[in-house]
Amino acid sequence: MKRVAGVAALCATLASAGAVSPTQQVVNMLTNMKAKGQKSMQEEKLVFAAYQQWATGRSKDLANEITTAASRIEDLTAVASKADSDVAQLVEQIAELDSEINRHTIEKKSAADERAQQHEEYLKVSADYAESVDALERAIQTLSAQNYDRAQADALLQKMARSVPGMPRVLAALIQEKARSLRGDAGGAPAVAAYEFQSGGIIDLLEKLLDK
Repeated sequence: MKRVAGVAALCATLASAGAVSPTQQVVNMLTNMKAKGQKSMQEEKLVFAAYQQWATGRSKDLANEITTAASRIEDLTAVASKADSDVAQLVEQIAELDSEINRHTIEKKSAADERAQQHEEYLKVSADYAESVDALERAIQTLSAQNYDRAQADALLQKMARSVPGMPRVLAALIQEKARSLRGDAGGAPAVAAYEFQSGGIIDLLEKLLDK
């Protein structure tokens, strides 16, 4: 299409310029076409050079961005790996703490049960002591009111043991104490108790048990 247009322009120029020879006119037209072609080529070179410069710069920018992104990915991967490791470590620590909490809970319950049992035993022993002390005081008061002989004193204590709380323990302790008194010291002869026919000796033993 450009060649056809050039030939048409050449013919028009030849028709309008009669003073110039046809050959000269063709040369002039070719010269003009060459100049225009060179100008267009130069413009295209400038445009291509600008594009090439932009493309080169853009390539470098993209290469830098890719390198930065790769480095960032590597950093994030390292952070993610460390986070996974931290999570695994925390899970292990949580499991250990749960186990320790369970152990402390069991120990606490065991200690609480033991304290409750000890407190219950203490209350029982305390109640037994209170009953025994009350029974001793009542026995001493009753025997002191009248001068019973030994048989009467023993019978009275056995009767009180059936109705007075704590008196059975007092009576058992009294029997043990009288047995030790009758045996005497380990290296001496058995002592004859002064309370053999009177309640005074029994009262003394009861008062001795009360002091204990």
